[in-house]
Amino acid sequence: MKRYEISFASVNSESYPKTITVLIVEPDCYNSDTGAMLFTHGWSGNRFQHQDKMVHTADKFNLVCVSAEYRQSGYDFDTVSGLGAYRPYDASFYQVFDVLNSLRELFRLKPGINRRRIFHYGGSQGGHIALLSSIFAPNTFAFVYASSPIVWLDQRIREWTGRGFADYELSVRNVIEHAELINAPLFLEHGTADSTVGVEHTMMLEEKLKQLEKKHAVRYYEDGEHNLEPVITKLEAFKSMAEDSMSNLTASGQDDFIKQSIITIPCRERTLIIDWSQALSSISLFRWQ
Repeated sequence: MKRYEISFASVNSESYPKTITVLIVEPDCYNSDTGAMLFTHGWSGNRFQHQDKMVHTADKFNLVCVSAEYRQSGYDFDTVSGLGAYRPYDASFYQVFDVLNSLRELFRLKPGINRRRIFHYGGSQGGHIALLSSIFAPNTFAFVYASSPIVWLDQRIREWTGRGFADYELSVRNVIEHAELINAPLFLEHGTADSTVGVEHTMMLEEKLKQLEKKHAVRYYEDGEHNLEPVITKLEAFKSMAEDSMSNLTASGQDDFIKQSIITIPCRERTLIIDWSQALSSISLFRWQ
């Protein structure tokens, strides 16, 4: 197993792209089945948050594990402690592009990756980003796994950000509003005693997925808190939920980055257009109209 870091320039502004640092944990040997898995940290966390799962996964499931330290959290906020987040906080818009761009950078560096074996795991805000990634890049993932996820910006979460949001900004961050765009199977889990992100986030998304007949599986941990403890650790929950699927599930067709997809997401009074033919740092990667 190898472990190292890379960095790349992500979309920000024409003159000043945002540098993103990425932790990589990969198998010692590559072959034609070697895939990739994103592990996305939570609000105020950093790229090392899910390294236990990355270490568990890399060799056992022949996956290059990728954890992008997205902007405004962790070491980007505090270079000493690696904890905390800026206010005002973007709350899962630019951060989704940072994470998806880390995958695109991996594909550039490792062109032999099996792109039908691409997975995404995230917890809390990382779960929010993972779910939104299945909307922003709907043809890319063999599955998306969200643990104790934010699903929309409720009033309490909006207060954490220290900023206001227009209706279209709330819409683009609302997974339920755009769930019809999701193609990847979803794995969801939540503790019923979660005092950070209420279990109603997962429950309401589950109901929407049922209505849309989307492929999904859900586990609730009775009396589990935001980290699922004291009922179970997130690592053990991950092993229980995902291991068979990491071995067996593959995506069909080409991913959005090979296809250079143009993704259109109606967001109430405005429409988001993402152009995956554009460079990682290009200000034309997305636009509002």
